[in-house]
Amino acid sequence: MHQALQDDLDIRQLNALYADAVMRRDGELWGSLWHTDAIWHFLGAPIRGREAILATWEGAMAGFPVVFHSHHSGLIRVNGDSANCRWSIDEDIIDSNGSALRIIGVYNDTCVRTGDGWRYAMRRFDALYHGPGTLQVEHVLPYPETMNRRHGD
Repeated sequence: MHQALQDDLDIRQLNALYADAVMRRDGELWGSLWHTDAIWHFLGAPIRGREAILATWEGAMAGFPVVFHSHHSGLIRVNGDSANCRWSIDEDIIDSNGSALRIIGVYNDTCVRTGDGWRYAMRRFDALYHGPGTLQVEHVLPYPETMNRRHGD
């Protein structure tokens, strides 16, 4: 396969794994998608290093028992072993108080090719909408336990 097409597919897979890890609350998978020295711009503050990024994510997810996360409209520009990407996202969330929240925004990323595949070197999320959602806690169904594993496992 032509390298440019393979890079595009691999980076799209990185984003698919990210969304899957969020939906299934898989911290091990989610953390593995980051370069060791990555930077995550989270709520305006840069978090540095994979371990700190994962700890911040796990803390944030503790306040959101339900998160439906989707990436859309990915743009990828590969330059050698680095890529600049932009993704539209939306999340429908129920917080620990049972309130519905909707977040729509954009990720701007720098990804790097590693021996383990493409990883996030920098992710910056900017919200375009952050406000009330329409989910109702009494209508949320649990993720099927029999399906709560990594795809292909």
